[in-house]
Amino acid sequence: MLAVVTFTDPRKTSLSIERENALLEKHKKLVKDLEDSGFRVFDVNRALGKYESLKNGKNFGIDDKDEVIRASELIGSQHISGIILGLWHWTESNLVTLLAKETNKPLLLYTDDDPAWAGTTCITSVGASLWESNVNYYALHHTRLKGNVEKVKAWARAVEAISKLSRKSLLLWGAPYTLGMEHLMDDLPRLKRFVGDFLLFDQYLIIKKADSMFSDEKERIRVEEFFDWIHKNMDIKYDDTMLTPEVLRRQIAIYLAAKDIWEEYKGETAAVSIKCQPELSEVYGVTACLIPALFPFNRDAKGEKPVIPATCEGDIKGTISSALLFYLSGKPPLFGDIKYVDDDVVLVANCGASSLYYADLSEEPEKNLKATTIQPQCQGASGGALTYRTPSTLLTFARLIRKAGEYYLLYFIGESLEITDEMESKLRWGKQWPHTAIKNPLDKEKFLNVMGANHLSAVPGDFKSEIEFVAKLWGVKAIDLGNERDVELFLQSL
Repeated sequence: MLAVVTFTDPRKTSLSIERENALLEKHKKLVKDLEDSGFRVFDVNRALGKYESLKNGKNFGIDDKDEVIRASELIGSQHISGIILGLWHWTESNLVTLLAKETNKPLLLYTDDDPAWAGTTCITSVGASLWESNVNYYALHHTRLKGNVEKVKAWARAVEAISKLSRKSLLLWGAPYTLGMEHLMDDLPRLKRFVGDFLLFDQYLIIKKADSMFSDEKERIRVEEFFDWIHKNMDIKYDDTMLTPEVLRRQIAIYLAAKDIWEEYKGETAAVSIKCQPELSEVYGVTACLIPALFPFNRDAKGEKPVIPATCEGDIKGTISSALLFYLSGKPPLFGDIKYVDDDVVLVANCGASSLYYADLSEEPEKNLKATTIQPQCQGASGGALTYRTPSTLLTFARLIRKAGEYYLLYFIGESLEITDEMESKLRWGKQWPHTAIKNPLDKEKFLNVMGANHLSAVPGDFKSEIEFVAKLWGVKAIDLGNERDVELFLQSL
């Protein structure tokens, strides 16, 4: 929820009635614009009874320290993600500094582009005072905007996303590091800057539960119903070794077992990650590809379901990146390996499955399912990979990385490209995996040198402004791969 609070000039002037009426209308319009865009708004001035103040010969805006304390207490009683300060005309900066100190929430200083009032003067004065006082992190790192409601909404999406993520846990089956990849390891206590907590479980919980389904009649029926649903909705290409009906049933049981475990913790879980290799893919003998395919998808055999961001290989920073993009966009996040790069194209392909939403990018789940084929894996002891090619669209890519102990947020806006017959003909290893081709924002050498992971996360749409706000609020450097200067400065620091 966002708090919106308008301040005013405590001094008595001849323009006070005209001014306060203007502030009232500007405040109401901002609240309505936010609510019309789906944001929940806590109208602090309304909660203080300020809408009726003009009738009683008093100001609409907050104008003394006692009101600031009451406003702070009201904000503290709500689940507020960030505070938008309406600074449409002059106020005394120490009033805002006191609110910032008492609330310790992300702050946006906002005014419109109306030259009739001294909003610009107010924002620069208040902003400078917050820098000078430095009462907390958010006071020092506040944001200032003028006459750009759409960017206010981008900031609002950013603070809402990081607030949700900060209160949620990541559920990890199997701990990194996978296949000797040190960058998948991390400092979990330090990562609580970004995420609430971590639920660390062994894959054995999934294996034990999956195996028990085949000896329990009711559970076996669940598997068979799911098996029939997959046959009805997706094309399946069996062989005699890697993908047989029994192997597919094992994969279904793994998914159902994981979903049952998630159900116990769904209230606190932002996203999940499964470490498949080698414990499931080699030792148990079946890959867990239905988890990254169906967790971040809104339908399975039981019908409509929540979208749960999911990654592979216990990739914690990748899981945070996927959850962040989900909270910013509301869309299922794509996750996968950077499989190939040249000066023109980057191929992203996860090792067996990614969200089935990207098979057709349709809001009708059945269309995405029909665009998916399950065929034999190229690795592991057995299993089916879920094959599709992402259609053309605009995507926001993001990746939290760490270099020399410092975190960075890499991102870029990428245009996904049609995978041509020529490109398809060159695929060999992992051809049966889901592939997404995107226009390279750099040349191949710079792209390879700037990447701090072999995994990327993405969602449809342009969330560049939101990610820049997130980085500022997190206190990390944002590196826009579409900005040559950003990339050069990062590479020079290596």
